[in-house]
Amino acid sequence: MTSAQPLPLTPPVMSAYGSHLLICAGTYCDPEGQAQRLYQRLALRLGELGRYDNPERVKRGLTPCLGVCAGGPIVVVYPDGVWYHHVDEAVLDRIVDEHLRDGKPVEEFVFHRLGE
Repeated sequence: MTSAQPLPLTPPVMSAYGSHLLICAGTYCDPEGQAQRLYQRLALRLGELGRYDNPERVKRGLTPCLGVCAGGPIVVVYPDGVWYHHVDEAVLDRIVDEHLRDGKPVEEFVFHRLGE
């Protein structure tokens, strides 16, 4: 009896992207369950920035915990490392328009920056 050699694993290919936006859906951060609605709204609001073939694409993710557990929903934009608090639909729209499109964080909702 001969043992079969495992097939070599082919790594996946990552398409180019410019930013990654994560929305916390943890129960302490998001007790009213807004995160899922924000995640769905983000897909609609991104437009061209959401296209898979756009090298400036914004990837989006829903996560069970970002470790803050208060002031949510919490949203973080990487690689900028900008963290937002109390994000509702209006604030999310501003994050898309002002931060992701124009490169200017929405300062009145920023509570942390990576490295500060």
